[in-house]
Amino acid sequence: MKTDANPPKNTRQYAFNLTLVGVAGLAGVITLVIVLLAMFAGIWLDNKLGTNHNFTIGLILGSVPLTLIIMFFFVKFATARIKPSTISKPLEEEVNSGKIP
Repeated sequence: MKTDANPPKNTRQYAFNLTLVGVAGLAGVITLVIVLLAMFAGIWLDNKLGTNHNFTIGLILGSVPLTLIIMFFFVKFATARIKPSTISKPLEEEVNSGKIP
């Protein structure tokens, strides 16, 4: 197996992309948790009250707008915390940062 020991040339862009992937992944996990909570709460209510899946369907459908609202605010908050680097390295210095002089 061949491994590439050279770091990516644009490390800032690489780190920014990984951050966005992390935010998107966390948004997906939060969505999954909300929908699963709605499903299990609906099943529990249906069993306790003897209804025929009414609460399960209602809570799952009700979780969709809730999830959209939560995702909007979560992504807005998470992306606002991403700050671009204020110190600008010259491109040559960034490219040569891993090389031994």
